[in-house]
Parts: sequence; C-alpha cells; structure tokens
Amino acid sequence: MAYNRPINEFSITGWLDPALKYFAEQAKIPVDQYSAQVGGEGIGNALEFIANLFTKGFLNKTIQFATGLIADGYAIWGKDVPLRLRRELLALGTHELLRIINITPEEAVQFRESLDSFISAIQRGDWNAALASILKSPSELKAMFGLTEKVTPPPASQTPMPTPTPSAETKGEEVTPERLY
Repeated sequence: MAYNRPINEFSITGWLDPALKYFAEQAKIPVDQYSAQVGGEGIGNALEFIANLFTKGFLNKTIQFATGLIADGYAIWGKDVPLRLRRELLALGTHELLRIINITPEEAVQFRESLDSFISAIQRGDWNAALASILKSPSELKAMFGLTEKVTPPPASQTPMPTPTPSAETKGEEVTPERLY
C-alpha cells in the first residue's frame, strides 16, 4: 500500500501523504491516490476561497471556470505529465469547473448584473465603475470579515426632563389620560 514517489516526479499534494496515510489505509486506497483526490479538492477549495475574497460577479465564476479548464486540460492533454499529477489536476480542475454549475439563483443574478455593469462601464470609459463591478472594495472586504465600524448613538443627555406645569385649562387639577382626549 505504500507509495514511494520518484524523486523527479512533481506532485502538488505529496506533502500530504504522511498526514493522510492513516485514512488511506483505512479506506484501502493507495496513499498517493487518496492524497491526490483529497489534496486536489482541498487546493481547489483554497483557490475558490481566494477568488471569492477579491472578485465578484462574472469575474469570480470566470476565473474559477478558466482555472478548471487549464488544470483539466493539462491533466488530459499535457505531455509527459506524471500519473499522480494528472490525478491531482483532475480533482482540482473538476472542482473548479463545477463551480459554474453550483450557482445559486442570487449568484446568477449577480453574474448577469456585474457583466452588464462591466460592459456598460467600459463603453462609457468609466474604468472605476468597471473595476467596482468585478473586484471587491476595501469596505466589502471589511464587511465580509465583520470589520465594519459600528456606529454608536451619542450618549443620552444627563439633564433631567422638565416637569410639566399645570396649564390654565387644568386649573391645578390632576391630568388623567381621559382628560387628554
């Protein structure tokens, strides 16, 4: 069950082998295959997190889709790509490609709105608006991490409320709720 990777074989998940060896043995899967699948998915998730951190709308999904195409394309048609690297790239690439399918209705609306906003801004020559439609602003990043400044109301005044004085209508009589109406 042990897999000894040749020294000259490039792998993006080989460093995970010692940590995943126990689970691979329990699953009765060679550790190199287990690490390639789990690591490829993990790297795909990390890339998705980075894309989500800085981009929005159509650029976000476009970057994820392009990353998936490149990874899968290289795994399938690349020359002299080691078998383990092919497995790793297929797991990573497929994860990224499927992000376009796993789109919520809200994300689909955001995708279309950001594409329309981006095209409109480019046509107007408004580069700031174009970038704002595809990249997250510092305030959006702060809000994402809950770092927005909370607006606190000014402290209540410490002066006592004035005591109402009897009016000529009440003639010093007690004012009851019934008399107010």
